[in-house]
Amino acid sequence: MLKQFRLAFFFVLLLINPANAALPELIKLADGVYGFIGKEGATNSGFIVTNEGVVVIDTQGPKDLAILLKKKIQEVTDKPVIYVVNTHYHGDHTFGNQYFREAKEIISHENTKKNLIEKDKQHREQFKKLFGENALEGLELTLPTKTFKDTLTLRAGGKTIELAYLGRGHTDGDIIVYLPIERIMFGGDLFYKDRLSWLGDAYAGEWIETLDKLKHFDAVIHVPGHGDIGNIDMLQNFQQYLMDLQLEVKKYIEKGKTLDEMKKEINLPKYKNWLKYKEWLPANVEKVYKEITGK
Repeated sequence: MLKQFRLAFFFVLLLINPANAALPELIKLADGVYGFIGKEGATNSGFIVTNEGVVVIDTQGPKDLAILLKKKIQEVTDKPVIYVVNTHYHGDHTFGNQYFREAKEIISHENTKKNLIEKDKQHREQFKKLFGENALEGLELTLPTKTFKDTLTLRAGGKTIELAYLGRGHTDGDIIVYLPIERIMFGGDLFYKDRLSWLGDAYAGEWIETLDKLKHFDAVIHVPGHGDIGNIDMLQNFQQYLMDLQLEVKKYIEKGKTLDEMKKEINLPKYKNWLKYKEWLPANVEKVYKEITGK
């Protein structure tokens, strides 16, 4: 009877607040290393607990998720946040920075800080389209305080954390966070798990080459920017999607098809079960078309 009551109470909670059913899951990846994994392809974050303090990887965007991330960190440790790392500039990974201002440094690639400043207006508009008109309520843009160009190594409290920029991809400022001892890679939005990417700021051709460079790292656990944790197969599968998309667009260009025809006709059945397939494939086709043709 008690079990039935608990189940009934749980479903009542879901009816009152359906968002509870889709809260991110905290997953321990190794000693002191955690993934904050969004449901149904939502944004992922992570954090590393060192003897000195906590290193946060991407701070989420919507206020409630940024605060939830901070709460989960505090449930794991009472150590302070000492560093925040932004893998790229998009708001679902950076707009939560304001809730981690106690960090000694907020670190990113130099282009990430530049984009947050120069693209602020259009960036906010895009964010509201994805997350709703009220998604930016209370936002105080909190910029990186330390940037780098190619690589940066953090040694904090017994942990070695390598940050690397390997070329343009999802944006022109994507970095990875690699833990060589634990063999864990946080890839930001350079790769996804079973989900199409938004290519609005992407460099699809160069992205394919950048993903090749990621394969040289000896990681056994890969944490994507969106989707479940996986291994190198995830990286290869996402790279293959970009290659297949590019190849298909080239075929249609050779056939003399118009962009409108391509957006209506191009299908990639291999990926039809990926999240955002129907919503984003036409836009992805358009982005790749414009990149190939220079239009």
